[in-house]
Amino acid sequence: MSEVYYKPSEIRFSRPQMLWLIEWLPVLEVGEYPKDPKDSGYTESPHVQTSHSSHAPFETAAQIYAEVTDRLKSTGESGEVLVHEVQHGLDVYELLSPPAKKALNYISGWRRREQSFARFVAQNNYRSKLNTKIPH
Repeated sequence: MSEVYYKPSEIRFSRPQMLWLIEWLPVLEVGEYPKDPKDSGYTESPHVQTSHSSHAPFETAAQIYAEVTDRLKSTGESGEVLVHEVQHGLDVYELLSPPAKKALNYISGWRRREQSFARFVAQNNYRSKLNTKIPH
């Protein structure tokens, strides 16, 4: 697991965050949010303050897990390839296979995309063909 860490309040579903969340899907699935690797649990104060929340401890993990898996489901086999690659150590965008990159690009971003994955891929393929034909 990587040393990168994102607090729940920092999650915006960017590409790096999605790679990190996919890496942690098994932990999120059981209702736990990954622990900060830099947090030792030690405090200098003898009086430790705890925050009280009206939410159950598993809610944040469950909500993030649901959002990521729903986005992945919409990408079909490409999403499965992405999950497989990330959970087997490929967490750098440039090293991902083309189907995994397409899935990651589709699922990333603050809001879900309104267009289908197939339309997204077709549109990007069309744009990349146009860019190769235009002389620079």
